[in-house]
Amino acid sequence: MKVAPPHPQEEARLAALDALEILDTLPEAGFDDLTRLASRMCGMPIALVSLVDHSRQWFKSRVGLEAQETPRDIAFCAHALLDERPFVVEDARQDERFHDNPLVTGELHLRFYAGVPIKSVGGHNIGTLCVIDQRPRQLTVEQAEMLAAIGRQVEAQLQLRLRVRELERREEELRSQRDTLASLQRQKDGLLQRVMRDFKAPLSSILTNATFTLYRPHLPEELQRSTRDIRDAADSLQRTVSNLLDTSGDESAIPFAAAPFDAHLLLSEVARDFQQRLVSSPRRFIQCVKLVEPLLTADRELLRRTLANLLDNAFQYTALGSSRITLEASNPEPGLLELRVRDEGPGITPSARAHLFEPHLPDENTPTSGRSEGGNRLALAFCRRAVQAHGGWIWVEDNHPKGTAFCIRLPLRPHGPLFSNT
Repeated sequence: MKVAPPHPQEEARLAALDALEILDTLPEAGFDDLTRLASRMCGMPIALVSLVDHSRQWFKSRVGLEAQETPRDIAFCAHALLDERPFVVEDARQDERFHDNPLVTGELHLRFYAGVPIKSVGGHNIGTLCVIDQRPRQLTVEQAEMLAAIGRQVEAQLQLRLRVRELERREEELRSQRDTLASLQRQKDGLLQRVMRDFKAPLSSILTNATFTLYRPHLPEELQRSTRDIRDAADSLQRTVSNLLDTSGDESAIPFAAAPFDAHLLLSEVARDFQQRLVSSPRRFIQCVKLVEPLLTADRELLRRTLANLLDNAFQYTALGSSRITLEASNPEPGLLELRVRDEGPGITPSARAHLFEPHLPDENTPTSGRSEGGNRLALAFCRRAVQAHGGWIWVEDNHPKGTAFCIRLPLRPHGPLFSNT
């Protein structure tokens, strides 16, 4: 018996085989179908996809053979992978290389063998597709061609399997990265929540003291102006902190407590607070309230903050001078409340409106509104959450002939799980 020598590129060949991560894996239908096809096309009782390892040949797929592997030193396939052409042994008893091979003299009684090399993606011979019979045979030209063609399909299955494994690894890496990013985001959100809550107490103190100072009699005009600026800045920062707290967490986590109240009183309170900001501003503020059904069941504080944010947005983006800001309220149909905040600032393009209520800043490819990219994005994101918590709608439309109108519609008495206790 003649033992096949190592392949001239043995180390690279074995490395290519190891890279496939296929040895000792379970049967796969794609390979089994090809071995059955090879057996039938060549009329042979045995067909194998044999992968030649360091010391063995292991069968990824087998037809007509119980053994899962045999030692490499007796393997016909170890000879077959040394050549690029089909390797054929018509009668092993008459071949000096195999006449005393245990596969010939033992229970298998191997007589005929034909194998074609199977290549890795890099072109290394890692095994064979072979057919075997227990009697001497000859392989026809057509059978040889078909065996080679099926061998190429085995190679394609190996390549497909490798790509699937690579995709699975990449998916696992992406999943791990997503989990890591999600964990970091949760940590960041938690830290942000703690920091913002720490800000709220001193901001509230500044706002209270500034407001109290403004009510003192005989306050010099210069001090009045400075105190008013401090109050407005603290009020704006307090809104930003509250909006950030409510938009940084899960959408379902926004606090919500609905109760019935008169919308007239809320609108008067919002208008009064906003009028204080216009004391030293030439902007004009107009109210237009026409309510047939003023009684509303809602979260009063969420709705107050929503209107305050929309008015603040209009204040920031309305030019000084004769520019008008309008707060409107009506009942467009029974059971509905509609609120509109109109301004005469820069318009918002239709392409930018889709991103307007998102809490994050747009990247360089995201259409912008013509207003500041950061600006009131958090405030508008809060407004959307607050309105949706009420089962309502918020949208933007043009304010003819100039400016923007933010529109809200709310059911006067919302229905659903959120409102079962109201």
